[in-house]
Amino acid sequence: MRRRDLLILLAAIGAAVALPPVLRRRGRSFDFEPLPGLPGFRRLQSGAISGGSGGDFILTGLHPASARQTELRQQVVQDPCQAVFDRIDGSEDRLPVAVFTDYNCPYCPDLSGIVVDLIETGAPIAVTWHDLPVLGPRSEAAARAAIAAGAQGQYLPVHQRLMRGVLRPGDASLVRLATDFGMDPDRFLRDVTGPATENRLERSAAVAAVFGIIGTPSLLVGRTLVVGEITRDELLRLIELEQAVPFAGCPAG
Repeated sequence: MRRRDLLILLAAIGAAVALPPVLRRRGRSFDFEPLPGLPGFRRLQSGAISGGSGGDFILTGLHPASARQTELRQQVVQDPCQAVFDRIDGSEDRLPVAVFTDYNCPYCPDLSGIVVDLIETGAPIAVTWHDLPVLGPRSEAAARAAIAAGAQGQYLPVHQRLMRGVLRPGDASLVRLATDFGMDPDRFLRDVTGPATENRLERSAAVAAVFGIIGTPSLLVGRTLVVGEITRDELLRLIELEQAVPFAGCPAG
């Protein structure tokens, strides 16, 4: 009996030790809720999030939007897929994913790193980046620099740099950034405050307002809006779910 009791005890200990990894692999169940006014889209409340008063999309409903914002938001409602994902290419068998980040958000570097790693390892996703400077002027300055870098094909490298460090104020820092990434400094300085950058920020703000994104990080994975942090394993599970049942609301082509 003693030997049997010992074996039972050892088995119980082994099960207790093995259980957490199993649970981690299975993960929590997803609890989706529909997004009001956006048929077919749904929301998944996730982890920690940063918010602020850096843009009127954060305080939607508390004060009126500008005429330009009102117009852009109407365009988002009319064609949310185009607004969020830029384009849906039927020739690519990849799931559209949109990522909303702020360079001063404490949670954004981790999510950004996960998404970049998935891109680099060949995950079947097509990523659109939305800079959402919700945490004030420093966030907006960094967002403008990243968008301007995109005009010279350097968005992602600059995005990664800014996620890891601080962009000091002033043109000298912008010139150094442009030089580090082989960009034309004069063009870069013009683009930072240019109309194309302004338009991109306004459009991302309109998307955020329509989808109810009140902070960062957030991302749209196919039809599912994820607000807050999400682990790599959870994101991979969500990608698999979205690929299993394609979203008819965003037709390819």
